[in-house]
Amino acid sequence: MSGTTRHASIDLEAPRTGLLAFLRDFHNKTILFRAGDWIFVTYGMIAGFAFLVGVSTATWYMGMVGADTAQTAAFYLFFAIPSILMVSRLTSILLEWRELFRKPLQTLLKPGYMLHGGIFGGMMAFAGYSLFTNISLLALLDAAGFCMPLGEAICRLGCYVYGCCWGRPTDSRFGVAYTSPHSKVLRFRPDLQGVKIHPTQLYALTAHLIQFTIFYALLPVKQFDGMFAALYLITHPLIRFALERFRQDDRGQVGRWTHTNIYSLMMIGFGLLVLVFGLASDASNLPINLQLRYVHVIGNTSSIAYFVFIFLAACAAFGVHYKSVGSWLSKPSGGVKVDINEMGLGANDRDR
Repeated sequence: MSGTTRHASIDLEAPRTGLLAFLRDFHNKTILFRAGDWIFVTYGMIAGFAFLVGVSTATWYMGMVGADTAQTAAFYLFFAIPSILMVSRLTSILLEWRELFRKPLQTLLKPGYMLHGGIFGGMMAFAGYSLFTNISLLALLDAAGFCMPLGEAICRLGCYVYGCCWGRPTDSRFGVAYTSPHSKVLRFRPDLQGVKIHPTQLYALTAHLIQFTIFYALLPVKQFDGMFAALYLITHPLIRFALERFRQDDRGQVGRWTHTNIYSLMMIGFGLLVLVFGLASDASNLPINLQLRYVHVIGNTSSIAYFVFIFLAACAAFGVHYKSVGSWLSKPSGGVKVDINEMGLGANDRDR
């Protein structure tokens, strides 16, 4: 790293105990608790909550357009969530394709999921479910597009405390310094110990909350089925492109394009297809029943068990590590060492 590295200064007047002190240092609370050799990271609990809120919100949307909420919740638990996790895991592995050939077992057993893979996995599940049930594919996509900004906003808080998706060094007053050796940023970039970096996860959280607020305001004026899916698939990549300049984490690169750029362009392409199909076809515009509230869905006794299992499944998938954070095996990162030059998106150069 060239240039002068500036370390986070210590505010001697800041409280060292209490809630405010906890919140100020929340990003360093990587580990939630330990049970022998098993470690549960804070990100797991937040991811579980994100999936719970996201799926229940999607179920609420489907209820507002007339679908059976218990059936929708069951679909998410048994079909959509497994597809989301499997494809997001696969795309994460593909980011490390060189290590996959060198150390296949260790690479396969190293924790990691990728958001864009989850999005594409969900779309595959929706297409299959619609084919076999005759439930409107556009409605299913709308439900997902409507809930995703809210779920992702919550999940970004998990990224913040886990230390993934980290930002570039900054002199900004909003910069944060990671000191937990368990955080992903310091496991991958120990030279960033105590260095103020952009809290890109919180930037994304704010952007997606604004995105969801806009979507919610548009509910009464939905023009066609597929509208929310198209809006999400087009606007989400725009947010990612805008935040790209602040990030410095390992996302892989093909030429001058990052994997995130490539997946984002694919999302825009899918979004335009949904937009054209929704506007040009004879697909119906299912009415929105705004009298059905979110609390009616989340508190429905026929659906709540599905939501609880979704919460627990996400907690387990994203939260459980063995002996060392970043490992499902006895060795840190499954015995695979990170090669920043090879798979780090030129991270050594982007902070110059």
